Amino acid sequence: MKKRWSNVTVVGPEAHSASDLLIDGDRFAGLVARDARIGDNWEPVDGKGAVLYPGMIDLLQHGFGQHLYNDTTPGAIAENSLMLARHGVTGFLPSISCLPPSQMEGVLSRLAAQCEEAKGAKALGVHSEGPCFGSPGAHNPENIVAPSLALAERMLAATEGRLKAVTLAPERPGAEEFIGRLKRAGVSIHLGHSRAKAADIPRYVSWGIDAVTHMYNVMPTEPPGTMGVHVVSLTDALLAEKDMALGLICDGIHVDPQLIKLLGQLPRERVFLETDAMKYAGTAGMEFEFYPGYRVVSAPGKAVRDENGGLCGSSLTSDEAMRNYLIYSGQDLVRMAHATSLVPARVLGMESEIGSIAPRKRADFVLLDRSTLQVKATYVDGNIVR
Repeated sequence: MKKRWSNVTVVGPEAHSASDLLIDGDRFAGLVARDARIGDNWEPVDGKGAVLYPGMIDLLQHGFGQHLYNDTTPGAIAENSLMLARHGVTGFLPSISCLPPSQMEGVLSRLAAQCEEAKGAKALGVHSEGPCFGSPGAHNPENIVAPSLALAERMLAATEGRLKAVTLAPERPGAEEFIGRLKRAGVSIHLGHSRAKAADIPRYVSWGIDAVTHMYNVMPTEPPGTMGVHVVSLTDALLAEKDMALGLICDGIHVDPQLIKLLGQLPRERVFLETDAMKYAGTAGMEFEFYPGYRVVSAPGKAVRDENGGLCGSSLTSDEAMRNYLIYSGQDLVRMAHATSLVPARVLGMESEIGSIAPRKRADFVLLDRSTLQVKATYVDGNIVR
């Protein structure tokens, strides 16, 4: 169970190095020099020049492959967890959209139960994107409801401790109490689909908002002032919050590459990649119904769009997002690893267990081709799952 990986470049949280990586069972044990003698009970593993990279974590994913998580098709999480591992994912949050109030708790309950069935990437819990929005975006506007303490209690009861993140518009009346109850239960609160005013953002952050769902998307800007002075918008205010983690759909479609380059200049703990993937992501794509009467088309590299060209999530995979971020941001592998792995782990409060290659953390990692950064193999708890 003790393995010594050599002939690799290890991407750590501070630097990448040509050291050997020690893995003891399901945990990273440390780095040693290539010529270091440490005893004979370590099984040698030749990485054949690969990049050894921390497992990627996707906090927002509505579907993948043949499955839309709203449908809670039996076996969906188990099947997708194996497909996701092929793309370097070792942890993810299957997510629901704004559902009819009569159906939401049942869907949450079934999806949370399926998280235990993951066989590849770990299903870390459930993300409820909605239903307390200020702007629907591609979600069904008929299913938007006001936040309340009672709603928070029902969502927590339905998921039995597996609710990990909720996206909401904090300007909705009742949001402070709703957020407070979820925070006490350890749920990460993400601002999204909001019409919040810039001046109110510090107050909302003080309630316990941890992160932003798909920065720049479904976020209105303010009209220009009459005196040639820039009017501060919601996105400006979010950029100004030094402890706010900003989720990014990095396909070059949802967010312009120049804005991605801007985000890449922020401190490395500020940005994390999330796919907002839909059904048929990772496949050749196809038309499907996101909710009754609303049909969309998934196509690789072209996002998911409705008949009017409107965006409805992405067809992005996490490894594609990783490579895009490296190109668009102009940053390096270490910064990239923060965005794909460590920052999302920190948003969930799980950075002591996962998110980077460091001693005593779970041995979740990916082997990448040195030249192309294509995924060669994925390991969860030290075991190959792809």
